[in-house]
Amino acid sequence: MDIVIFLTIFILTYLAIIFRPLKIRESFYAVFGILLLIFFNVFDLSDALSSLHRFEVVEPYSIIIFFSAFAVLSVGLDHLGFFEYLSVRAIKLAKHDGLKLYKYLFILSAVTSYVAANDIVILTLTPFILYFAKYAKINVRGYLIAMFIVANTASIGQITSNPTNFIVATSYNMGFLENMLIMIVPTIIGLLAIYFILKKVFYKEFNVKFGSIKKDPDKIIKNKFQTRVFYTMLFFLMFFFAIAPVLKIDLWVIAVAGTVLALLISRIKIMTIIEKMPWNVILLVTTFFILISGFIHTGLYDHFVTYLSSITLNGSWLDFTALSFVVSILCGLFNNIPTTTILTSLSFHLQGLNQTLVAYALIIGSNVGANLTILGSLAGIMWFHLIKSKKYSIKLWDFTKYGVIATVPFVIIVSIIIYIEVVYLNL
Repeated sequence: MDIVIFLTIFILTYLAIIFRPLKIRESFYAVFGILLLIFFNVFDLSDALSSLHRFEVVEPYSIIIFFSAFAVLSVGLDHLGFFEYLSVRAIKLAKHDGLKLYKYLFILSAVTSYVAANDIVILTLTPFILYFAKYAKINVRGYLIAMFIVANTASIGQITSNPTNFIVATSYNMGFLENMLIMIVPTIIGLLAIYFILKKVFYKEFNVKFGSIKKDPDKIIKNKFQTRVFYTMLFFLMFFFAIAPVLKIDLWVIAVAGTVLALLISRIKIMTIIEKMPWNVILLVTTFFILISGFIHTGLYDHFVTYLSSITLNGSWLDFTALSFVVSILCGLFNNIPTTTILTSLSFHLQGLNQTLVAYALIIGSNVGANLTILGSLAGIMWFHLIKSKKYSIKLWDFTKYGVIATVPFVIIVSIIIYIEVVYLNL
């Protein structure tokens, strides 16, 4: 009976988060779903709280703290006008040419997603592109979809670029530098393929001329000293993440220390950062970990373990690629954070495939799955509602169609390179 109650509440909560029938924040639906599960005795409050400490091999609290600390730096840079500055620079460099604009926005999205985080790219560049559309009187559908796809593919490159990467990396004890060295080549080559695919697909929409933008990029940055402190700390953190295994310090501890230091040195108004923090996303991530703990409390997780333990893979590239696609589809259908949490825990029961390859299949799938449906990531759901709130619309089928066109070749290319690096080059 508990299984039926849990699945009913879980599905209804999930649908409410997607469609927002009462037009309230997504996280409130998740909180209400948890209260219902407690009311129907699927689990109690202590179970809910303990699930934030450990979910099988995953430690949710470290992921939430890490994501929140990193969000402070990204929100600070956004507040100071850094991302808008880069966007205006990109438009100025394009010189009225839509194809050049695509190239520069592509580079901007990829680099920002790789260095900062994919959610930051999606939630900061989307309003700017919509503003530009209103000003330049051009169709920006292709730019919006391309930016979204690029953000979710470039984010496979680093542990810090997506919360799902951090989930997998911490569970598999994957070092920051180890991951970066393995992923740098497949990320670059995969993105090059996507660049030409999207350019061909949206060529008619990109091949336009537009008017100049009047904003002076040099006047956008609110405080140059504070901006330098924040982006310098971002790069310092990358260095310390790389040597974290030597220091034997958890990444979330380094992230918190660096963030606090940036706030103290910059002397930025902390309340300004607090007000602009993505609390809805942070609360939603937190509640998702509690919601999916119902799979353990009802015994469904044990059924999955029994099933997976009966499957033996032969360790081939085909198995690795197939697993990457399976993870992508599941993340696209059921959202990448809860799906990655469950699949990461279950993945240790897979037989016959190199565990390093399993980890990278999870990373690939959890990132690009967000390109397949709007439901694939929290940023995707908020992106869709943000576009609608600005009186702009993108058909869900168009989003999925172009996502598949770009994602399928990307996964194949990336999986080939990673397989060669792990199996033949022993990286």
